[in-house]
Amino acid sequence: MKFGAKLINTENIEQFTEIVSTVNKLCSKGSGGKTCIIKLNHDSMCFVLPEFASNHMLFYSSGQVSFWMRIDALLLFDFYIFEGKSIEKSSVMIEILPENLLHVLKSTPNVKNLKLKLANKQTVCLSIEIEYCGISFKSKSRTIIHDIPVKIISSSFMAMKDFQEPNLKDTALSIQMPGLKTLKHMIERMKAMGDHITIEATKNGDLTIRIQTECVSVSSYFKNLPVQVKKNELCSYSMRLSIRRMNDFINSIQVKPDKIICNFINNKYAHFLVIQNGNLVLHYLISSILD
Repeated sequence: MKFGAKLINTENIEQFTEIVSTVNKLCSKGSGGKTCIIKLNHDSMCFVLPEFASNHMLFYSSGQVSFWMRIDALLLFDFYIFEGKSIEKSSVMIEILPENLLHVLKSTPNVKNLKLKLANKQTVCLSIEIEYCGISFKSKSRTIIHDIPVKIISSSFMAMKDFQEPNLKDTALSIQMPGLKTLKHMIERMKAMGDHITIEATKNGDLTIRIQTECVSVSSYFKNLPVQVKKNELCSYSMRLSIRRMNDFINSIQVKPDKIICNFINNKYAHFLVIQNGNLVLHYLISSILD
């Protein structure tokens, strides 16, 4: 097994830091612990919650969350190589604390480049080599190495469907959400009014986000949004979600997405798709609140 990656471009280094920051926030707000799984293969790097079970989301209790993120390693990294143990074992999964990885990425200013590799130093670790410039203009560049302990997930887990990309075949309707800033502002104001919000979308591209309590009812309306109807059974679809979970999701996004899509899955859970530059896809799932 061999893994190595290198970032030289400053924008790519910043984007990778934003990605790890997003993962760290999602893990800290998740249903389980703060660790995540990194799945490596020849052309991509995936971040997954350890308890992720996209194919069993219908059986989750109300308000549970999960996420699965894929980045195109060949587009993001200036150099990337991964070789599995064999053709059958063409990927590997490691468990890591994203908080530790984020701390390393933010610990050193003026980074010129950084390298990542898996190493065995008494224990398996993700070794990160950072080359950075000194404060003085005349200072020579310096190199510092951080070793983050990781746990290799046994190959028996590799066959589990829990770590595969979420299946969208049961999507009834997909609609593009308003911009991230608009969503943040709206959810921030609504969360002070109650515990749950209702998201309703029509096949004509109309979106309503509503909070209703015994004392107040507030709705936000959006018209003519891009929409794709997968099943023409109903004129509209709606879900009742935990506003705390929705707020955690929106505020965890540290990348700059091109668009956020909401998929309605049989009125059982909301599947949000965050897309950036074609090299990042984040799936975030929130199970519906049952009446």
